[in-house]
Amino acid sequence: MFNQSTRQMLAKMGVGLRVDRDAAALAATTATFFTVTGRVQLTGLYGVVTVAAGGANTCQWTMNPTAGTTAPICGGLDIDPALVGDILGITGVLATAMTYGGAAVGIMQPITLTAGALQFIASAVEGSISTHLYYLPLTADGSVVAA
Repeated sequence: MFNQSTRQMLAKMGVGLRVDRDAAALAATTATFFTVTGRVQLTGLYGVVTVAAGGANTCQWTMNPTAGTTAPICGGLDIDPALVGDILGITGVLATAMTYGGAAVGIMQPITLTAGALQFIASAVEGSISTHLYYLPLTADGSVVAA
């Protein structure tokens, strides 16, 4: 999608390439939100609540690699208290629950992902979010696209 010189410039800036996923209603299932090719470093991942959950809905992110073992990249969080416009985020610490806040959330440390599906797990059909991801390619074929 981006030529090599652009990719190098973004990598040097440390922000990474951005991938957006339009708002989607959450379902009581595991849904693939992003597809990873090669190996990438996840430098940011957040969602914006577009429809507040009307009841309990514990959510979390997991990485389902093409080869290897599926693993959570954060712990679960009931998003029911989150309001429209609130931001859902992860800390980058694999055992720590997803976070939410009205003004700010942030990733404390990057996460390395291999080829596969970055999935969002919701326990109920409650709410809707748009999702935004930032990454740096670690391999020549490293990329992420919205599913």
